[in-house]
Amino acid sequence: MKTLRPTLLASLLLVPTAPALAQTEPPASTAAAAPALPVTEATLSLLEPSGDGCEWAQFDPLSSTRRIIVKLAVDCQGAATALSRDAKRGVARFWRGGVSQPVVGKPTFPEKFPSPAFRDRLFLVDLTTGASQEIPLPPSGELIEFGFDAGGRLLGLSIQKPTPEQERAGGVEVDGQRITFDIGARGHPLLAHAFAWQEGAWTRLDVKAANETSGTSVLAVRKELGERSSRLLDPRISAQEIENDAVLDQLYAFTPEQPDGEWVQLERGGYTLALWGTPFGDGLLATGLMRRVEKGKALALPGFSYRANDLVSLQSRGPFLLVSLADSGGHPRMYRGKKLVWSSEGARAVTFWPK
Repeated sequence: MKTLRPTLLASLLLVPTAPALAQTEPPASTAAAAPALPVTEATLSLLEPSGDGCEWAQFDPLSSTRRIIVKLAVDCQGAATALSRDAKRGVARFWRGGVSQPVVGKPTFPEKFPSPAFRDRLFLVDLTTGASQEIPLPPSGELIEFGFDAGGRLLGLSIQKPTPEQERAGGVEVDGQRITFDIGARGHPLLAHAFAWQEGAWTRLDVKAANETSGTSVLAVRKELGERSSRLLDPRISAQEIENDAVLDQLYAFTPEQPDGEWVQLERGGYTLALWGTPFGDGLLATGLMRRVEKGKALALPGFSYRANDLVSLQSRGPFLLVSLADSGGHPRMYRGKKLVWSSEGARAVTFWPK
């Protein structure tokens, strides 16, 4: 198996080198957003570069209707988003890890290298008024996952690497609580923190011993996180074997030498898809080598330019299939039936808008 670098799997793999530094909270902006669009099965949330900033928009690809919610004074690279369940609040993060990585070789869509001035930034946005506020990162560890719980509370889950002294001691004390590392577990010991943004500050809700395998999954509040692009843009898939030998014969001509993997079948948005899945742990990651299967034929999707070395995410709602690069949500293609109904080379963090 090749060595993979899917940055979206940071909740399991990312090991920070130092705690995040506290930041001074700037005043909130008060830009007025346009009225909300009617939400249909095709309505999207996306971020796009605009001049010297990045616009968060609600977008209907069928009518090309666009509602600009807020323009943030930041480059769109590394963008990730989360929305509250009532779609009234959102949060956007911009960080170096929020990029798409190829499985092997060169990416089909190379990312520009972040400048030395690039820094991790987090913005809380009122999606109804367009008011935005940059908020500091959680004070301990590297922010890995974030989102809103059912009550609309913003949660941030971070991972922290203990010091060599703490590892030798077998544990660490946090807020008066002794956290003991499982030294015998697979992977290096880590600390997983859960924070809530309350009254203008991060409050620690929980801290647990973790490792590179468990990551933030040891935190009970992780199950409370709602819609977030980091989950929707995950390349991990649950697929089934292709049993139709005639289809497999057609796919044989496209089988790559690299990366390692297998042809599997996936049902999404009314489509039956055959795709090349590459192994990761006990599962598979979806690659850009994909065909639509219809009446025993393996057919190319129109406007589809991904390759086997690209990791992709697949989202569906109603009759719509949305394919984009994993992690970044960039270079999206949306399909309905046999038609490509929308694509973009500039949009990022593209997900369906919550209904």
